[in-house]
Amino acid sequence: MKALEPGKRRRVAESGRKAAPRASGSEVLRFKARLGLRSKDAKADAGAVLSIPDAVGRRLDGMESAEGTINGHPFRAGLDRAASGGRALRVNQAMLRGADARIGDTVQVAILGPEPKLVVPPDLRAAMAASEPAQALWKDMSDLARRDYVRWVEATNNPETRARRVKRTVEQLAEGKRRPCCVNTYEYSVSRIDPNWLKTKRRKS
Repeated sequence: MKALEPGKRRRVAESGRKAAPRASGSEVLRFKARLGLRSKDAKADAGAVLSIPDAVGRRLDGMESAEGTINGHPFRAGLDRAASGGRALRVNQAMLRGADARIGDTVQVAILGPEPKLVVPPDLRAAMAASEPAQALWKDMSDLARRDYVRWVEATNNPETRARRVKRTVEQLAEGKRRPCCVNTYEYSVSRIDPNWLKTKRRKS
């Protein structure tokens, strides 16, 4: 058998490597799309609608809302069914201003795809078990609202900070707060879309 040349051996070996495992969390779906008019029945200041490419829309099946960025501006917005049967993103006036875009413009969009089933950390679960009001509100909250609290708790590697956040989470839930107070809820999605964003933010601060 004829021996392979060194360069060919290297290429064959590389071609047999397994793909690197994906990072945990939801995937980032990126695409370009044109901003269109909302329905004729919508209010004049209702904003715009953005038709999502079919390939991306299929990945969003089962989702009623989305979070991501439009021209780099973070958002959370509802998802609709387009007239064509595909998915569409509601774009309000704040999103248009943040994206510096208007009807007819083509924009860069990044959306977080479906996330794995939410798992409540053991320390947070144990703390909530001691508060009936916190448990009651937790059961009544949306999945995204629960994720905001869990993301906040898990966003630190400092055990003392984490313990304070767990305690504060239970307190806020018991007070009837469905969103963690004084927390940038966009931080998670933006850092997933642009991993360098958080590093830049920390350098500036």
